[in-house]
Amino acid sequence: MTRFGNKRTLIALSVAAAITSTAASAATFKQYNYSGAKPVQAQASIKNDEKEVKQASAWLVKLNTPSIAQSQGVSSNIASQTASIMTSQALVESAIQTMDLNISIVAKTSKLVNGLLVKGDKREIEQLVAHNEVAGIFPIYDSELHIADSAEYIKAAELVASGVANGSGVKVAVLDTGIDYTHAAFGGEGTEAAYVAAAEDPTDSVAWPQGQVMGGYDFYNMDPDPIDAGTSHGTHVSHSVSGIAPNVELYVYSVCAGGCPGVAQFMALEAAMDPNGDGDISDRVDVINMSLGGDFGDIATDGVGLAINQAVKLGTNVVISAGNDGAYPFIVGGPSTSENALSVGAMTHPTDETLIPSGTINGEEAIIQLASFGPSEPYMLSNTDLEVVYPDANQTACEAFADGTDFTGKAVVIDRGGCAFVTKVLMAQEKGAEFVFIANNNDDGTPAPMGGSSTEVTIPSVGITYQAGMALKESGIFSINVEAIVTSGAIASFTSRGPSMDGLLKPEITAPGVNIMTAHPGTGTGLSGATGTSFSGPMTAGAMSLLKQAHPNRNAIELKATIMNTANLDVTMEPRSLNPETELAPISYIGAGLVDVEKAANLPVAAWAKDTKQAALSLGLINPSQATDYVKTVQVKNFTSESKTYDLSLEQRFSNDIERGALVVMHPDSITVPGGQTVSFDVTFKVDPAKLPEWTLNQNNIGTQDATTDLTNLELDGALIFSEGGEKALHLVYHTLPKAAAELSFEPVQMEGGTAHKVTNVGAVDFEPFFAPTTVSDAAEGKRLDLVSGSVEMIEVPTEFCESGYSVFSTIVMNEGVSHSYIGGFMVDFDLDQDGTYDVTAQNGKLEWFYDVEPTQISFTHPYGVGSGWLGNMYHTTGNNFMTIQSCLGAFGLTTEDMGLTANVRFRLEEGTWTPIAYESLDDAMGTFTFEKSTGVAALMTAEENIVESLAPGESAYLAHAGKNFTILSESGSKAINATPSADRAVAPMLADAEFSIAENSENGTVVGMLEVSYGAELANLASEFIVVSQTSNAVMLEQSGEIVVADKSVLDYEAGLTEIEMEVVVTDTAGNISEPAMVKIMVTDVNENPLPEPVTPPKTKKSSGSFGWLALLAAPLAFIRRRKVK
Repeated sequence: MTRFGNKRTLIALSVAAAITSTAASAATFKQYNYSGAKPVQAQASIKNDEKEVKQASAWLVKLNTPSIAQSQGVSSNIASQTASIMTSQALVESAIQTMDLNISIVAKTSKLVNGLLVKGDKREIEQLVAHNEVAGIFPIYDSELHIADSAEYIKAAELVASGVANGSGVKVAVLDTGIDYTHAAFGGEGTEAAYVAAAEDPTDSVAWPQGQVMGGYDFYNMDPDPIDAGTSHGTHVSHSVSGIAPNVELYVYSVCAGGCPGVAQFMALEAAMDPNGDGDISDRVDVINMSLGGDFGDIATDGVGLAINQAVKLGTNVVISAGNDGAYPFIVGGPSTSENALSVGAMTHPTDETLIPSGTINGEEAIIQLASFGPSEPYMLSNTDLEVVYPDANQTACEAFADGTDFTGKAVVIDRGGCAFVTKVLMAQEKGAEFVFIANNNDDGTPAPMGGSSTEVTIPSVGITYQAGMALKESGIFSINVEAIVTSGAIASFTSRGPSMDGLLKPEITAPGVNIMTAHPGTGTGLSGATGTSFSGPMTAGAMSLLKQAHPNRNAIELKATIMNTANLDVTMEPRSLNPETELAPISYIGAGLVDVEKAANLPVAAWAKDTKQAALSLGLINPSQATDYVKTVQVKNFTSESKTYDLSLEQRFSNDIERGALVVMHPDSITVPGGQTVSFDVTFKVDPAKLPEWTLNQNNIGTQDATTDLTNLELDGALIFSEGGEKALHLVYHTLPKAAAELSFEPVQMEGGTAHKVTNVGAVDFEPFFAPTTVSDAAEGKRLDLVSGSVEMIEVPTEFCESGYSVFSTIVMNEGVSHSYIGGFMVDFDLDQDGTYDVTAQNGKLEWFYDVEPTQISFTHPYGVGSGWLGNMYHTTGNNFMTIQSCLGAFGLTTEDMGLTANVRFRLEEGTWTPIAYESLDDAMGTFTFEKSTGVAALMTAEENIVESLAPGESAYLAHAGKNFTILSESGSKAINATPSADRAVAPMLADAEFSIAENSENGTVVGMLEVSYGAELANLASEFIVVSQTSNAVMLEQSGEIVVADKSVLDYEAGLTEIEMEVVVTDTAGNISEPAMVKIMVTDVNENPLPEPVTPPKTKKSSGSFGWLALLAAPLAFIRRRKVK
């Protein structure tokens, strides 16, 4: 329903449809903080560069001369290719010297990308863009490490045992901390002495091969020995690969230690394309594993991401861990979010066990809390096994029990309080106790929590509630049963959730990543447990190696599709053994599901989306205002010589999606793929926004793991199932995040005294408007981040919010909604003295840059190009198309005495969140802003002049404005409207060509049709008059309503030769703007003026060979229908 605020004193709509700036209600900061986010207090801070991974540590200067990879199929002369590459690099290197640029070249690359890896001041590096040989400059980002039963779980053991595949002949590169190639797990000597000898001088060259390790290099330290010295991560990762594919050939490149420099990653990717270094990339590896990355990944816009995508195009599968950052929406890490990489999440171990306690006290069921210390085996105990005692003294057991106390063979009850739980158990243990109960001292229904750690505790202990403790002390009757429950089948709690911020489905697949027993460096033969997507990733790389051997003729895209098509979708949020009612894990958590490499090895076809080449139908974030169709084209390739036919069906992931009915998916019932061919078909997703749930992701919860529940509720996900013979053969998962939007239509209407503009919400959700003055505007250009307008206004705020009492709000408006403010850099640069040099930047930021906190979006206002400045508030709701950067006036170095100062302003959108200096911005626009208190620009009102605060779907109001340009925004994130009142008044109405027909001899006044007027601007003037420029007959006339009617029946005569009437018409508006002419054609139809008499039906007879009455129908007069076009 329409909501009304207080009535304002305004110039009546019936007079001018405008409001003066003094009459409009002034803007307040609450309109920007519409979600009620807790404010960040303004404070000066210095950015901690170590906390930001997406900050360029180096730059890739990509050159125009093709790399060796790009020359594949064009030229087979490696020497010639190499010479051309070296020449192009020398030209740019010479330019650097000639231009006297302070740039250091750290490496030259030629395999994946022809380029120079350089370091230096970004502004100097930018000058190379003008060189003819330079194709572009891309940032290089650093990353961080993602810190036997499993082979059976993903069904790899079956392939190895059956002889189908074991990894033989498959080359796998591992980019990590190195490897203990002396370990017996890799065919090394298997002695500690051998490891010590190798680690003593890691700069020595290695005599390759070492067991199954065929080669490698340390790109972190730039030496030839990748020995895993001082760490264990790389060794664990390499063994995770070979544990699945035991006969693979390993190439190990050290790229990480304390961190993982982007330059080292890039150089290792290059080396993996040419392991023997002869310039011929035909010996490139088949699979690359990278268990590293950052958080909040995006598509490949950096050098490492570009190299990954190029490697996959060459046929090398790149498998990358999704990250271990947990359930935060969109936190899945790059570079696994690169389009062509296979992003891998983690799930619970197939044989891991969790101890689950149950029991009774005095015959009543009790809540039992196991201790986090002491033995961790299952057991059963009761009072028939142990006598229960409650000490007469020292009942909290915080001191040693008195001499002579003997608890041998007994279960001791101890009260909580006074000291640590470990201390209490140790005191009882010292006196011979075999079991300890600790009773809570708070009667709140909870057991003693039993936290702590100790290797000295050797007896089991549990916590119980206060009431249970009282009953136990009195009765001494108890029964405890601790069972070991296998916890397979569930998503790992630490694995990073998707989708990627760009909307592409990531992670794409899962594998076990908890307690993986692998080789431990320096032990010779020893193993140790490791946990994380660091290990689910290489297990998947091992599975991919088996597939490469099983399907040697499939390329990397096809192999990736194969392993995704056959994954197991039965992955849950919790183990069913612990919670039989647990929910399925959403697709944005698990991708296509758990790896099933045996099924993949036997799949005769593969299916993927034509546009993304991904085996998933990712629609990403969408903002429909009305029921909308989204089409994805699927390609299915048959690798056999026999035709394959599949029945298609849809499985929605969650029942609430089915019940709401917001999604209808249209697809063929079945497909047939001829042998050796590829077929395509369309899948149409019809999304009805009116049936979507209320949007609940906003800046108050987006940085918390609690938001994962909201994300699951809002997503639409499931799978398109391909069945053969009634059995599921393969699937394509689908995923979208739909946010319903409002939409406005504008109609000029005549009111007493003038024209007003009626605004109607034709969208699916409430339109809750606010209005911002337009500082810059830009046309929508279809860019990924597409700036359409920007606003700056200064608003009075409480002094506890900003000391000056004033805050500047800079709003960046885009053509489409964005999932997260971390997806890019949203910057507003201010040239305060208009001298051509920018002085201050207000931008989006991350509180994690400054403190160890959960992901929190903030504003950061700082001197241009400098990493110290002022923190403030960043306002953005997930899925909305605008965000506002709040900066206190003092952050600009200004006071109230500077009121009236006019600054040049540049709005810019960047790929990286931290881009303090503009570089090849995705989009930008310039304008000016005067630092003065903002006044109102517009309002929605009723005809009675009440302010309208919300329009429900179908409701209307009238737009009043002060005549200045403004942007109409909405809390629902509907498409922004740049209102330009002055310009709109000069836009003429539009009149469409039309064609009608009329029967001859029609009566005067008969309506022939209606001309349709449309408007090319939201605030255009009302059409006021139709003018006939020319007309071929006066049989019809055009009335001012736009109706064409019969004017003179006597000349509307087909037989007299009037078969067509043409009219040239224009329409004018109230300001005198004249439309382009429209041509109107009216076809005159003939009417038979001498109809035959009605036929006489002959009498029926008993015997008849049939009736000839149907012949009379041939002589019946034709019936003419008068056509009238309804507006």
